[in-house]
Amino acid sequence: MTDEEAPIIAKAPNPLRFLLPSLVGIGLFLTPIPWEDSQQIIVGILAGALQEGIGEAMPSLISVLFLTSALGSLLGSWVRPAWLLGNETLRAVFVTTAPWLALRVLGGVLSTCVALQWGPEWIIGEDTGQVAFIELAGIIFCIMMVANFLLPLLTDYGFLDFIGTLLERVFYRVFRLPGRAALDAVTSWVGDSSVGALLTIRQYEAGHYTAREAAAVVTNFSAVSLPFCVVIAELAGLMDHFLAFYLITLGCGVLCALITPRLPPLSRLSEHRYSGALTGATAEPDAMPDAVWPRAWFRAVTAGAQGPGPKRIVRQASHTIFDIYMAVLPAAMTIEFLALVVITYTDWLTWLSLPMYPLLWLLQIPDAWAVLPGTLVGFFDQFIPAIISADIEDPVSRFVLASLSVTQLIFIAENGILILRSSIPLNLLQLAAVFFLRTVITLPVLALAGHLLF
Repeated sequence: MTDEEAPIIAKAPNPLRFLLPSLVGIGLFLTPIPWEDSQQIIVGILAGALQEGIGEAMPSLISVLFLTSALGSLLGSWVRPAWLLGNETLRAVFVTTAPWLALRVLGGVLSTCVALQWGPEWIIGEDTGQVAFIELAGIIFCIMMVANFLLPLLTDYGFLDFIGTLLERVFYRVFRLPGRAALDAVTSWVGDSSVGALLTIRQYEAGHYTAREAAAVVTNFSAVSLPFCVVIAELAGLMDHFLAFYLITLGCGVLCALITPRLPPLSRLSEHRYSGALTGATAEPDAMPDAVWPRAWFRAVTAGAQGPGPKRIVRQASHTIFDIYMAVLPAAMTIEFLALVVITYTDWLTWLSLPMYPLLWLLQIPDAWAVLPGTLVGFFDQFIPAIISADIEDPVSRFVLASLSVTQLIFIAENGILILRSSIPLNLLQLAAVFFLRTVITLPVLALAGHLLF
């Protein structure tokens, strides 16, 4: 620090407003601890405790939520009473388009059938309805409940500003992205891809990303979590090669992050910031220090001083949770259910994936026909390629499919819905294009790695 910079740093606000919340946030989201013979983050432990506490009431709870979503959406989109339209929150959630309305209504009906165990096996079966409307819906319900109330400790008190400033030059030169994108990736890596996507959306709406930057971050750095990678490796019988599996998927993620933002559709998105943002990046005085560390510290303590109080945190978190439970989750789980039904009872995905067969043949992937449906089905849900891989004997094929579950990154049943519902200007076709690009980029790398490993 130079003599000129010292007075500037001395004028910075109280650093405890930055340090204390940020350290707690790091402890909650970014610090794995030993827990029941594994390494977990505290947020995951809290979400698990919540899920255990709800226990057998979860199917009924999900059914009530989804029915409320369906009835509210019918009321807002068809009846359109003045009291609902006059409430900004209710209007934003319940006034929707015909496709989303259909998904919510169907979700309400199907979740009720599963909760009551009423209906044919293809609806209430262990491989279809129970997976979508009990297991996955329950996990997402609990994670979102816990994460949304605690996430501001990590995002709103200067930690993002500190990390982003330290890494901004590297990230800009390598990925053409702001440095704060690094924390999005880390949060996803140790937490959950939905949490990473939510973090990116919040940062975009706060004015910290342009539309192109936000789209690039949310489609390339909202990575699946480390615990999820362990689950995938276990499913595919790859635990003996877990380190290699994990390092290779990380390498593929970096490769995709280098390439896809430089190609359409991401490269064609606007460089303008979110129009609804109250401010852009944290306001800085003209006398801002030039050195990286002093600048990072100044930005962090300034952001900490401007951080929200408890009431504002509760209000914002409640609003986000309401939107996720009423708008995102019912549609996402309905899509998940439909994908599981198609996979379980039909060969449609095999035929839809036929364009990928020449590439599989060219890469000399064994059991290419068995691998084929798993190459594109990950667009609907990240678990399905790994589930398919469990029934394949050849280790190369199992490795490729399991790795695709991690590297494809975009899946409509979870983070895809969050992105489509957000203010980030990405539509379904653009998400599908990015998904396809990531698949084509990673498949040759995964095939080569698989042949070398096995």
